[in-house]
Amino acid sequence: MEKKISIIIPSFNVATTITGVVNEFIDLVDEVIVVNNNSRDDTKKQATRTRAKVIDCKTQGMGYAIKEGLKVAKNDLIIKIDGDIRNPNKNWIEKLESKFQNGYLFVNSIYSSDYDEFPVGTLTARPALKVLFPELEYVKIPLSGTYIFDRTKLNWNDLRGDWSFDLGLLMDAHFKGSTIGQVEIGYLNDSQKKISEYHEMAVEIFAYLIKLKFLHE
Repeated sequence: MEKKISIIIPSFNVATTITGVVNEFIDLVDEVIVVNNNSRDDTKKQATRTRAKVIDCKTQGMGYAIKEGLKVAKNDLIIKIDGDIRNPNKNWIEKLESKFQNGYLFVNSIYSSDYDEFPVGTLTARPALKVLFPELEYVKIPLSGTYIFDRTKLNWNDLRGDWSFDLGLLMDAHFKGSTIGQVEIGYLNDSQKKISEYHEMAVEIFAYLIKLKFLHE
């Protein structure tokens, strides 16, 4: 039986992996939404060959793409998954949903990866949280990219549309008084980039947390 969950997959140049990601989850949930964010490869073409709902987001930015998906989603329970995952696993859906049913506003996945120990998370997000919001030091992978939330419970529409969006949902749940749920999903293999390619992401995330600290002082 399909779960009343909408999976949103923001997608930029993931033509080689998007079909596998969609097909792994399409029969487990009510809908899968692929948001093509100005891809220059065959991402949209490959996605339309699946049974996913495929839409476009012309404003560049992961957060903008997720917001477009949220606007058309049929369900309030949302799972966000990246489109560049090489080993998607249907068990992730059950693990995320089961943990969410324990009363959390936001549940993040925890996983192992061969990828350089999560460079932006390790060198930017976690150190910034430790200094600015030390009460969140327990969050192991703040930028996990795979998580579940209820869109009616978090202020997603007010968040920035850049790389800080995922972290923004987590912080919104925190400020609403909820502990951040964390669930082990095993091993995740996604695309690897050069460290230099993560400069913009790191700047946006750090700037967001600095601004958030000032707003909540």
